[in-house]
Amino acid sequence: MPLHFLAAALALVPAQPDAAAKELAKLEGTWALVAMEVDGKPVPPERLTSASLVIRGNKYGLTSGNKLAEVEIALDASKTPHAIDMRFLDGPNKDRVGRGIYQRDGDKLKICRSLDPQDERPKDFKTEGQVNYFVMTWQKQP
Repeated sequence: MPLHFLAAALALVPAQPDAAAKELAKLEGTWALVAMEVDGKPVPPERLTSASLVIRGNKYGLTSGNKLAEVEIALDASKTPHAIDMRFLDGPNKDRVGRGIYQRDGDKLKICRSLDPQDERPKDFKTEGQVNYFVMTWQKQP
């Protein structure tokens, strides 16, 4: 088959949906913080009630009290555990990238990373024995 016919035929084949975009679409919505662990210690539940997360496209907006932190996220669900990179859009870490991991299980989302963007991506969701690492567990809101 001549090359130009093959190219034309391939142009007619619908493009496969981008895996990262599909994964981001699954995370879209509003989430409430239901559990958090820092350096191996649970955060008291009463300290979690003011936190919410809104994900739209590749934007991640975390509100805690009256403060809003916005980041751009990039996901890689082909890795085990799934990787999440968070590029800070403002503040002292502006344009730095925090490397984390995430796990979505139905209407629960778990994210683990370090407070310091220079730290390595965690290998699991354990923070005990780690300094400045945290795990947040979010519940999707209706």
